[in-house]
Amino acid sequence: MTIEQELKQTVSLTERMPYRWLQLFLGVICMIMVANLQYGWTLFVNPMSVKFGWEKAAIQLAFTIFVLTETWLVPFEGYIVDKVGPKPVVMVGGLLV
Repeated sequence: MTIEQELKQTVSLTERMPYRWLQLFLGVICMIMVANLQYGWTLFVNPMSVKFGWEKAAIQLAFTIFVLTETWLVPFEGYIVDKVGPKPVVMVGGLLV
């Protein structure tokens, strides 16, 4: 790699730095908004148990599986974003929601 290519690559990275910080900030805000839904889960356990006759332990097991999958699939989701790009992944996520 020549010095000019290295300089061009360095300039390109420094130009994108503020945008990366913005992405990080927005990502943290989004995670804070989603976390509230997780904490609100306990409000729905009793009504679901009464309405459907499910045991509270079974409802909490479903929630535990949800949290574990949500957490441990993140590296795989990042791999998919690297392969196909963020737009298709966000679109599929939106459809699933």
